[in-house]
Amino acid sequence: MPTPKAIKPLTTEEEEYWKILENELIDGKGSAYLSQNGFAQLCQENALNCSTATARRKLLRLQEVGRISMERQGKGNNPYKITWLEYSHYKKVDETKQIAPLTGIVPLDSPLYLKREADEICIQNLKLGASREGSRPFIRIRAPKQMGKSSLLRRIQYFLEKQQNHIVGFVDLGGDEYFYTDVFNDLDTLLYQFTSALIKTFSDALQRRGLNDLKNLPDLKEHWNANLTPQLNCANYLHDHIFSPIKQPKTLLIDGIDEVLGKPTQDPFLKFLRSWNEKRMKVVSQAPIIWPSIVIAYSTEPYSILGIRGSVLQNVGTVVELKEFSQEQIVDLSTKYNLPTPLTKPEVDFLMKLTGGHPALINQALYQISQGMTFTQLENKATQTDGPFWDYLSRASELLENNKNLFHCFQKILKGDNCNDDLAKYQLTKAGLLKIDEDAVKVIELYQKYFNNGHI
Repeated sequence: MPTPKAIKPLTTEEEEYWKILENELIDGKGSAYLSQNGFAQLCQENALNCSTATARRKLLRLQEVGRISMERQGKGNNPYKITWLEYSHYKKVDETKQIAPLTGIVPLDSPLYLKREADEICIQNLKLGASREGSRPFIRIRAPKQMGKSSLLRRIQYFLEKQQNHIVGFVDLGGDEYFYTDVFNDLDTLLYQFTSALIKTFSDALQRRGLNDLKNLPDLKEHWNANLTPQLNCANYLHDHIFSPIKQPKTLLIDGIDEVLGKPTQDPFLKFLRSWNEKRMKVVSQAPIIWPSIVIAYSTEPYSILGIRGSVLQNVGTVVELKEFSQEQIVDLSTKYNLPTPLTKPEVDFLMKLTGGHPALINQALYQISQGMTFTQLENKATQTDGPFWDYLSRASELLENNKNLFHCFQKILKGDNCNDDLAKYQLTKAGLLKIDEDAVKVIELYQKYFNNGHI
């Protein structure tokens, strides 16, 4: 009797395809109706390069190793009924697993991340920019704090690296070790550290691909010429030694641009970025463009503190505003939290009215409900010091206490009066304290309750 052929375990690459299908099967309570073309499209949406033929091979491999069974529903490209064979085991494990509240960047494999319109705008602009010989896209993602800017940047990086084969550099002015507090007080120091960070991140990106395009780089200290401006030192090094040698499509992502706001380096640094967009990323001569596409992200919350009157990079590139969750998105997100019962429409209306759809507030509310808090308890504890929203409320209170103009404007609107200070309304909106909807200026209920109870 012949020996049965040993079935090889899934490779690391195949596990990535399984993870995408697994999430679909979790949503379907252990089964899903999916065609080969549908699975290919699902993989592409999750930044995996996948044709219909590839999708078919991956599904057959998952069936071969015993992860799934597939039952054909008709002929041709009609969907299969795909069943997860060990879903009952997963469900037992999942039901005992504690859900952790979201803090900081949403992990790439987290089901709690929701795509919004901003995701599609960024991806389409970058794909278009990579497919032509002309100008490179410069995208500015902006929103108040905790709206999901950094999480979006990381997904852009994943998409570009996995699906577009870009070499991606990632610099965080607010988190990388290169950017200590005093660095923002001196332009020469800032741009030296900025150049160092770009050398490191692009070198690392190439090494992850097994490439060595940036070998034998000249020492930055020796390159830095005291007779040249910091801008020229930085731009010359990047042009000659970083961007020119990299022949593949490349993108630079910069997070935490708001760290420079209000510092002595604010204007020259931002003007430097503007000059990249105007002179180095557009077709202005016969020379080829070797500068990367650029996506930056920054919080608009400092606008109110610093008295900023308009965009810090007016008319530069494409502006992408991160919006609050819609009611449909709140319902979608609630299914990821394993709530005891699905949200009713009145409960969704309550959450929207309370939070305005702010992603961090919605996630915090759904986490508390998933841990057993009732909607009545959530409403009662919403503005208390031990409640789930206290950090947001105390930050809003501090902002208003330190700015009389904002304080008086916010107080008027809170009372239902009109505030004629357009600058104050603009800054309050950028701080996330006001919402302007169809010419109506609103304060979300959470802040109404808090500030109407003597906190202003």
